[in-house]
Amino acid sequence: MVPVYNEVRRLATSLDKIFPYMDARHPGYEVLVVDDGSSDDTVGDAQRRFGNRPQLRFAAYGGNRGKGYAVRYGIEQARGDLVLFTDADLSTPIEELDKLLAAIGQGADVAIGTRAHRDSDVRVRQPFFRDAGGKLFNAVVRLLLLPDLHDTQCGFKLCRRAAVLPLVRRMRVDRFAFDVELLYLAHLHGLSIAEVPVIWVNSPDSRVRFSQAAAAFVDLVRIRSWHHAAH
Repeated sequence: MVPVYNEVRRLATSLDKIFPYMDARHPGYEVLVVDDGSSDDTVGDAQRRFGNRPQLRFAAYGGNRGKGYAVRYGIEQARGDLVLFTDADLSTPIEELDKLLAAIGQGADVAIGTRAHRDSDVRVRQPFFRDAGGKLFNAVVRLLLLPDLHDTQCGFKLCRRAAVLPLVRRMRVDRFAFDVELLYLAHLHGLSIAEVPVIWVNSPDSRVRFSQAAAAFVDLVRIRSWHHAAH
């Protein structure tokens, strides 16, 4: 599943990589593109290029609700037993899916790519200020919510749909802290989470603004307030 918002410049390039890999390695798949209210030609361009692909589906709900909402909607709409959600820029190459599948095969309910493991291969790093902000965010996540996870924000995660679907229906964060909310709920409900070192290449075309990053810190406090007491 690929959540998209105004990704006309990147989606087709990524689909050109996803389809051959999945055809060769994992037939019987679907690629679900969830449009979060794009105002460019993201969906139209993909339909023209790949409309003959029976594995390709599109889902939309109108309006821009945020990446978290798009991922939740996509998990609801997905048909497979396992759901991978990946960023449209494929900062983590699709070939890394096999590593996450191995973790699921060993019993994990959720397998998440991480850039913070000694075996991770970060080939192009973020600019200093974003890298420092990300490390600070992860430190706060560990302090407040998930002490055993070191990188909740890598946009490459695989989950057992049946295990996470009840959690998805309880989630409230629509934007960038949604990863933390999902993983915190998984932790509270005893699901097994595996952090898997992956290849990662920073995309210079970041969509995260300062105001959104600041709001994500606030959401961490809200996540604990919403779910810790209710569990």
